[in-house]
Amino acid sequence: MVQKSRSRLIVVGLLMLLSPCIAFRFSWFWVPGIILFLTGIYLMVWATLGNACWCRNCKRFNLF
Repeated sequence: MVQKSRSRLIVVGLLMLLSPCIAFRFSWFWVPGIILFLTGIYLMVWATLGNACWCRNCKRFNLF
């Protein structure tokens, strides 16, 4: 298991969750904004429930 910085994952996840807000100003940003939003959700789950640990062999993180 590899441990990543939990605080960095949370900060990047929060910034990615805010990405659809840019789409209100620039309409062409909706598709990338939604992709970034979903990635931000994944990072937040990984940082909180997965304890920011990553298994290099199975390419997963444990939730419990």
